[in-house]
Amino acid sequence: MLAPVSEPISAPVSLEQMLARREARVADQQNLLRRFKRPLVQLTLVTPGPIKDTSDARFVFEQGLAAMHQALAANGYAVLASEGACFMTGPEALLVVDADPLTIKRCLMALEEQHPLGRLWDLDVMGLEGASLSRRQFDVSPRRCLLCDQAAHACARGGIHALAQLRRAIQDKIDAYRNSPAN
Repeated sequence: MLAPVSEPISAPVSLEQMLARREARVADQQNLLRRFKRPLVQLTLVTPGPIKDTSDARFVFEQGLAAMHQALAANGYAVLASEGACFMTGPEALLVVDADPLTIKRCLMALEEQHPLGRLWDLDVMGLEGASLSRRQFDVSPRRCLLCDQAAHACARGGIHALAQLRRAIQDKIDAYRNSPAN
């Protein structure tokens, strides 16, 4: 499933490295779509700032992967293949799921909304043509900022909040989850 675990890199990532990893991920997606002819689910993390691979990021990722597998199984959706690894650009996974992409997206939107760490996950569903399904297709509002009630993409694009504030909000979510009696 996941590549062998190495120590987190915890080093700043450049824009060029992020773009190169994105291109490689798209190639991986296309390969899986060609091979299986089934929808894909992609798990990446919401990690603002230049440091993407930390022990906390890996913890959040593992929780997301486990929650995603559990939600898919609970709905009777078979995972046919799973690939993932921890890169300096952050942990990521691709799952081939034998189900209708629209039903998968509904399931995963609910997971993002209901799980205490769900706001820190980016769960994308791609149909057979490789296009990601958007929340707009379901008349669901965009994800909210970690700090205010605005759309997250608008705050991110505009650099509205200080990186330290965003990191603190993320750390608070992780700490609350770790300290919850249910965990």
